[in-house]
Amino acid sequence: MIPQVKSLVRKKVPFVAPVARAARACLHAINDERRHRHSQERIRRLLREGGGILLELGAGDKKGEGGWVTVDVSPNCDLFWDLRRGLPFPDASVQKVYSAHFLEHLSFDDGQRLLNECRRILVPGGTFSICVPNARLYIEAYVYGHPLDEDLYFAFKPAYNSTTSIDYVNYMAYMGGHHHYMFDEDNLLYLLSAKGFKNAHLRDFDPSLDPKARDFESIYAEGIKQTGPGD
Repeated sequence: MIPQVKSLVRKKVPFVAPVARAARACLHAINDERRHRHSQERIRRLLREGGGILLELGAGDKKGEGGWVTVDVSPNCDLFWDLRRGLPFPDASVQKVYSAHFLEHLSFDDGQRLLNECRRILVPGGTFSICVPNARLYIEAYVYGHPLDEDLYFAFKPAYNSTTSIDYVNYMAYMGGHHHYMFDEDNLLYLLSAKGFKNAHLRDFDPSLDPKARDFESIYAEGIKQTGPGD
């Protein structure tokens, strides 16, 4: 429809646009529910097949490799799933859970619920491994007046306002509305330990898992689900 006609329709029939938006939202919700149901069917197949299930949460727009099953709200992932809805796996059914640069996109409360779910679905002795951006780098650069390479540290240009150095912090804290929580090393280890992960510790960059392009700003940590009370 040419712009002039669109404008005329909006003026003459003002309810058309809201109805169209509502219809698109309804269709989108129907498609999402269909994808969720398809993912639940695939999970049932994975459970029937047995073997250790390896989950990558918040994987973005990619298929899993090396035995990993990717999960995100993307039709190109192995499993389409809104992670705010919990994890559609039975207790103690997953061998490993990994997440890279995802937890900062959740609110604190949603992140806490997801960590609870990760611990629930892991088998005793199963590993939870995570990678998040290190907010300390951006905050210290602001506090101590250390300039940051804009091309390296602010790759998502729509989120970087580049006014004064306070925008170092704004970028990491908000990411144009995409970020909802900040981490440093102490905070990340505290959260893992508080959720009952044993031996929560920082780890090194793992080239088989972690995105090399984000290594300069990343914190890596992992913990183990306890095998029993008091373990």
